Amino acid sequence: MSVNRWWRRDPSERYWLEITNRDDIGTNLLAPQVNDQGVEYWSYALVREVRPGDLVLHWDKNHGPGVVGYSHVLGEPFASTITWQSRGTYGRQRNASGPEAAWQAPLGGYRQLKQPVTQARLREIESRIRSLRDHLTESVEGPVYFPFALSETRPLRAAQGYLTKLPRALVEELPELLELRQTAISEPHEPEVPDRSATSRPKPAASSGYGRQQDARRRRAVERYAMDLVLDHYRSLGYEAEDVGDRSPWDITVRRDGTETHIEVKGSTTSREAIDLTEGEVRHAEGVSTHLIVIDQIDLDDKLRCHGGRWRMWAGWTPRREELVATAYRYPLPEGGRAERPQR
Repeated sequence: MSVNRWWRRDPSERYWLEITNRDDIGTNLLAPQVNDQGVEYWSYALVREVRPGDLVLHWDKNHGPGVVGYSHVLGEPFASTITWQSRGTYGRQRNASGPEAAWQAPLGGYRQLKQPVTQARLREIESRIRSLRDHLTESVEGPVYFPFALSETRPLRAAQGYLTKLPRALVEELPELLELRQTAISEPHEPEVPDRSATSRPKPAASSGYGRQQDARRRRAVERYAMDLVLDHYRSLGYEAEDVGDRSPWDITVRRDGTETHIEVKGSTTSREAIDLTEGEVRHAEGVSTHLIVIDQIDLDDKLRCHGGRWRMWAGWTPRREELVATAYRYPLPEGGRAERPQR
């Protein structure tokens, strides 16, 4: 069947909602290729539309109901088989089927939300959700595969289906999904803040790189502040603390009584529920005992002076590979690139 891929024009639209009562949530997406009548069904067909790196939220009908966690798509969808019985009115009238053709997509890194997004919670903001749906349907030509059923006679409930497209605007509406939003964005750096001292000056030309430079200076100031807090803390406790970040895949080495500990430090002006890691940082933490210290909610003024911050530490930290979500790629250039500029 033809699917209205309205999300393809915006790479930030990478969210889906699985509506299920299965016990193995987060294992995969799996749905038959046709419904009970032998016809392709949009909610099953959407399984073949997910892409590696997409994020799938899981609506658990058995507990809540509500969104209880999320996973990320590990690979391309593929044809598979399923032994399945639908839970709808027609499905209850037939016996469980034998193996039949299905669409499947592998999932990994399942994480429970610290605070589930319950149906009751969504009903509290139903008017806002309705507004978001109306705006989406006005801006998109064709079906949008919205995850919630909204009517004038019944309160909000999950859509009748298996997989639905979850709009980014709805994810951004819920504070409970901060971790998910920070996991999804491709460059989760500090937000740019206008330089108030420059408001009376003409805006520099785009080619000057002024804005990028200012943002880099802000990041460096925050990173330096976080590093200095950690160094000062361990030195006050009698440790020998050394900044090794310019030559090692970790940031700080601390030593005392013949024992050495490696520390990875992350600083941020925002509340952080997800952080960036390099491949080198991950590999090092997999092989050597490492502490992770995150200092977020740092105050940064116009003169790049930092204050405050929330300190959190994870001792003996090892990132799990299945929980890492790709947000960038390194691409080896193929042979055959044209060496000359195209003619006007």
